[in-house]
Amino acid sequence: MVHLPGTRSLTARLRARLGTRMRDDERGVVLIMVAVVMVVALAIMAIVVDLGNGRQQRMQAQSAADASAIAAAEEIASVGAEFTGTNLQWETVVREVKMYALNNFSMDASAWVGCSDPGHLAFLPDTANQNTCISADLVAWPNPQPGETTWINNVRVRTPTRTIETVFGGAVDASSLSTQAVAVAGVTRKRTLVQTSDTVTTPGGPCAICILADGLAFDGQNGDITVTGGGVVVNADPPDGFAASLNPNGHVRVNAASGIGGPGAPSKFSGSGFFPAPTTKPPVADPLANLPACGSSLPAPAPYASWPGCPTSSASSLDDTLNPGVYNSEITGSHTLNPGVYVLKAGIRLSGNQQITGRGVTLYFACANYPSPCSATSESFRNDSGITATGNGAVLLSGPTAATCQSIAATCPYVGLTIFADRNNTSTFTFRGNGTNENGSAEGSTGTIYLKSGTLDLRGNGYTLASQIITGKLTMDGNPSGITVAYDLSRNASESTTTTVTTTTEAYSYDATGLST
Repeated sequence: MVHLPGTRSLTARLRARLGTRMRDDERGVVLIMVAVVMVVALAIMAIVVDLGNGRQQRMQAQSAADASAIAAAEEIASVGAEFTGTNLQWETVVREVKMYALNNFSMDASAWVGCSDPGHLAFLPDTANQNTCISADLVAWPNPQPGETTWINNVRVRTPTRTIETVFGGAVDASSLSTQAVAVAGVTRKRTLVQTSDTVTTPGGPCAICILADGLAFDGQNGDITVTGGGVVVNADPPDGFAASLNPNGHVRVNAASGIGGPGAPSKFSGSGFFPAPTTKPPVADPLANLPACGSSLPAPAPYASWPGCPTSSASSLDDTLNPGVYNSEITGSHTLNPGVYVLKAGIRLSGNQQITGRGVTLYFACANYPSPCSATSESFRNDSGITATGNGAVLLSGPTAATCQSIAATCPYVGLTIFADRNNTSTFTFRGNGTNENGSAEGSTGTIYLKSGTLDLRGNGYTLASQIITGKLTMDGNPSGITVAYDLSRNASESTTTTVTTTTEAYSYDATGLST
């Protein structure tokens, strides 16, 4: 190999110079890389520190919004049905919102002035401060709607925007952050059907006229009857035919709130003369089912344990004035009855102008086999002890008073009881009042007429019975007019009616409900 002179030294100098330049270029690259890393580091610090602080502020803002919305809902719920949307009520709600925002986020009242919520609800209770950040669905509860189950009034709270200065964010052109939060709480009005059952005991029987038998139990024909002091109940509900019937000229007018009806009403009530119109009513039980009957060998039920029973000695009907006792033969003609209990095995028959008059008496209509009760199956011991009246034959009676009855026993079952038929006695009892009491009930017949299985036939003109009538059937045969049944509790058998009244009412509850954010 041939080397030119100086070649080696030139090569060495070039290598040295190129090495220096390469080292200078590397130092410049390092500076650039350091600058980039610092920017990234500052950005990371901004994220870690400033955004972390912002996140903490956001959580506090949300807690404040939640607490404020719940406080508003609880305030409305506490007022409940009385929340009518007055200025004072809403001022209280707004004050609760702001107080909870102050306590939970140091948000003073001035921050709410001009606060804007683009998603606010319809009602704005703080418009005096140009504040839409507190809003609600409803100003006040609407009237309860038919069938309503629930109704919700939402309250929305948006906290005023808060600006947070950053520590490192300026390095990435983010010198501040802002935060706010929204919460919605509801107040639910819930409708509940509440059933309450009350047992109510009231003086008096369940009806002024109680008709207990089935079939055509009330045959009014052309009768004209007015009932006061109580209603009329016909228990019958026959599968065929009518339970009650009036001819075109017949009328029944009931001047009591309880009206007239029964389980067969109105479809099984024939005739247009009922006033008011018959309505469906439950059947009534025998109101005097616990009264001790004459001739009964069983101890009298409470409270009549001291009751010695009805008379046992036979009596004669030959005199004009009769006394209490057992009458084995039919009583005919006009008589005056002294106070007491009369047991009639063969009934009463009146004709012409004959009249039976008795004050403070109970007529007990037995059967021929007395003191045994009438038979429910044997016709020979039924249907033979009633009242038969033809012509102008009339009855003028009143039941025993407490004073006369209690002279027999301290607890007397027959106070105010005028007629008591054996419970299996199916006889007809014709009741006329012609000429006996045209001046009203004070002078006419009074007291309870109790014919559980019998038929009461009302006839006559222009008279008043101050009575309660309990009968198997009621008929107004012939052409009676102007008969008034004026039930007067003070002059009838002592009764009380116990009923269970079930009332269904609507109740509304108001409860603050959960959050939606």
